[in-house]
Amino acid sequence: MEIQTAKLPVLWRCAIVVILGGIMFGIIAIASRFKEPPKVYPFFAVLWLCIIYLSFEAIRRFQLKVIKRNQKNMVVFVQSILLGTSVYTTLFYFYKWLDYFILGSEKPMIPHMVFAFFTGIAISTILSLILLAFNWRNQYYISHIQNEQFKREIVNANLSILKNQLDPHFMFNNFNTLYYLIDEDSVLAQKFLKNIAAVYRYILQNNEQAIIPISREYEMARQYLLLIEQRYKTALKVHDSVNLELFKCKSVPPLVLQQLVENAVKHNRIDEQSPLHIHFEADENYFTVKNTNNPKRSQHTNGTGLDNITKRYDFLTDDKVIISHTKEEFIVSIPLISVIDEN
Repeated sequence: MEIQTAKLPVLWRCAIVVILGGIMFGIIAIASRFKEPPKVYPFFAVLWLCIIYLSFEAIRRFQLKVIKRNQKNMVVFVQSILLGTSVYTTLFYFYKWLDYFILGSEKPMIPHMVFAFFTGIAISTILSLILLAFNWRNQYYISHIQNEQFKREIVNANLSILKNQLDPHFMFNNFNTLYYLIDEDSVLAQKFLKNIAAVYRYILQNNEQAIIPISREYEMARQYLLLIEQRYKTALKVHDSVNLELFKCKSVPPLVLQQLVENAVKHNRIDEQSPLHIHFEADENYFTVKNTNNPKRSQHTNGTGLDNITKRYDFLTDDKVIISHTKEEFIVSIPLISVIDEN
């Protein structure tokens, strides 16, 4: 998640600086032990407020860069104070020399700089707290908004997948196959119908979930392949080298394997002369689906299926879906998401 930091308007920053400057001037006026008490000169008052503002800007820009790296708030807070104090003390040194040359006041001496250092710490602490509080509030609302976006994307992606599964052409193919199987092999027809029911039951039960165990998704994908094999017979070749032991405490978004299989079937020629080979492979981090790359003629695709899968993974993990292809193969590797075993 990208955190938008320090979107504090300039007018607000100026108001904070003026208020803080007034408070600090009052404190300094009361606590000052210099030989001459502080006096208010409009030019130097504005110049001093500019020094506070530049310290504020240095802290703001620093936090803008550092907080995005997900560093701890306490570390950012301490670093902000050190930076703001350094900027304030350095600028105050030149300010004091200007005061000396124009107004004939004391030269910058150690007591002045020590006092400026502690004043810088106080100012930087207040400004850092204000910015951290603002950024925390910003982060909270952005996280809430992105969480709602995540939910909407999950619903939209799953509805799109469900719509694809209920596509009339897909249904026609399955029921047409079933129609001929009833006359040719009633036992196989019953098995085919059972597989259809199991696939759609799985779709309806899991399409609202964010992630499910890969073992369940793999089992459904194999069952879906059986349904496809019954339609295409020897024109579809399945090669499965998956080690089920790798699936412990691993999950994926629901229906991704089924959708990858369907994409392979939908976009490639399948016949006895050009059989479709589908390979299942897996390691500890990725599940890979490979298929022979033999696109149908006049086949147009907008990549909606793969785009849905990629979007869902973008919301779930920093690991990316890997898509590649050669003249012979089309390859998609989906990350396996680690989950805590509650047992």
